[in-house]
Amino acid sequence: MSISKSRRRSRPFPAAVFLALGAALLTSCSGSGGTALEGDAKASNLVGYDHAQVGKEYWVTMPQMSNTSGKPLTVLSAEIAHVPAGLRITGYRVADAGTGGHPIGVIPVGAEVADDHKGDSIPVKAHGWSTLYYEARVKVTGAVHGDLSTCRYEYRQGSATYHQDLGCDTRIRLGKAVPAEG
Repeated sequence: MSISKSRRRSRPFPAAVFLALGAALLTSCSGSGGTALEGDAKASNLVGYDHAQVGKEYWVTMPQMSNTSGKPLTVLSAEIAHVPAGLRITGYRVADAGTGGHPIGVIPVGAEVADDHKGDSIPVKAHGWSTLYYEARVKVTGAVHGDLSTCRYEYRQGSATYHQDLGCDTRIRLGKAVPAEG
């Protein structure tokens, strides 16, 4: 004798199983959250530029990174995770802090940078500072409503790949043009 569909009772799949499967998929697809990176404390504070012009592009420096762990790592990429209305990211580059140190802030496009590394990965020794850092090329598309924030890094340590967010806040606002830029 068969049981009709109307009398069959399905057993609910436990929510905990769904959550565990979801967490496992997220970890395998996107890598887990890392903790080895730390950004330059000065870069975590809000920096800004109050002379931006609609249609112009600027380089925004991202934090110079230190590796707080006892193992070397390689930073593979970086991005600014929160981009407010009025700004658009048009690219990224890797620059060399060189002997002049890591600049903090907003630099008009066309300004010279020491050794553009064209997106190279960045090796960072155990308990050491990177000599390279990322910059984001930002185009002003209109009135800016908010700040650029949250620098997201992807790095490899050993055979594992991690993602980690570091604080980085940059305020760009429209204002009177700087004479050299105008």
